[in-house]
Amino acid sequence: MVGYWTSVFTGLFPVEEIVAGYKNWFMSFPIPDTYIAVCAVLTVYYLTKNQKLSGLFGAMTGSGLLFLGFYAIAYGHNTGLLYNLTTDEIIEIGIKTYCLSAGTYFIRKSWKLINQ
Repeated sequence: MVGYWTSVFTGLFPVEEIVAGYKNWFMSFPIPDTYIAVCAVLTVYYLTKNQKLSGLFGAMTGSGLLFLGFYAIAYGHNTGLLYNLTTDEIIEIGIKTYCLSAGTYFIRKSWKLINQ
């Protein structure tokens, strides 16, 4: 994630105004991404110290990932970008798929930790 946002802010992965408001929408993600990253780090940190707390942070990580994945799919559908299969959108589809898959995984595993 750090590498991804570093490439965006340094211009290696330029963000263009594909549809009105796209750049502002896209650039609003560093804060939610940071929240998810902090929750994921806390999940791992507490894994050997307090499994219930690890489960809580894991569920928070998974929920954040699912929200971002579904939100990005809805945005892509509503703007039509989801159906414009450029290289950038294919990368974005991969990110959406990752968010939904990893989010589901985190919630399932976290539920088991909470209920031990």
